[in-house]
Amino acid sequence: MKGFGWIKKWRVWVGVVSVLVLMSLCAWIGYSSAQTEVDGVKKSYDEILSSLEGKSGELERVEGELSTQTDELERVMSSLSEKKEEAAEAASMIDEANKKAGEIDSLKKEAQALDDQIKEKKTKIAGLDKDIKSKKGEIKKLDAAPVTLPSGTFIVGKDVKALRYSASAAGQSGNFVVYSSFGDLKVNQILGSDYGVSEHIFFADEGDIIESTMPTILTPVE
Repeated sequence: MKGFGWIKKWRVWVGVVSVLVLMSLCAWIGYSSAQTEVDGVKKSYDEILSSLEGKSGELERVEGELSTQTDELERVMSSLSEKKEEAAEAASMIDEANKKAGEIDSLKKEAQALDDQIKEKKTKIAGLDKDIKSKKGEIKKLDAAPVTLPSGTFIVGKDVKALRYSASAAGQSGNFVVYSSFGDLKVNQILGSDYGVSEHIFFADEGDIIESTMPTILTPVE
């Protein structure tokens, strides 16, 4: 039985070695799996970092574009605000121009109304002038005999009666002047020439002074 002891020892050693080999194999397998898992995780981590760096660059680019667009938007808003102010100013100027145009139209209407009134007055004046001329032609002479005065100065009430007269030159022309009793000038005419009149109608009141540089005919009229 002693001869077989080494066999038992050998079997023990073989078992121990087998166990060690098996343990080493398991450890190696576990290490390989762990290494593979770690490498996979590392690889994923590197990929994530690379992706993050790319996204970070993309984010910076987007932020730059956003900043540029924001600046452009602010510029457009500022320009729009200026345009609104210009539009408001233009609208105010248009309103003022419309107001002035309304005032001008009103003034034109007033001027037209005044012009119409002036035309109406002129028509009335023309009619009055026509009536006056007609009345002058219709002046009736009184039954009293005309008075012939030589050139000189005469007093109404003493030399001639206080009446209404038509004065005319008796031949040559000259100046015919009448003053009131207070010295006020009542008549100043040239009678009997191309520069004067053929006759002049006037009222001779008591105390009036008649001055004539030529013989004058005073014909009483109504």
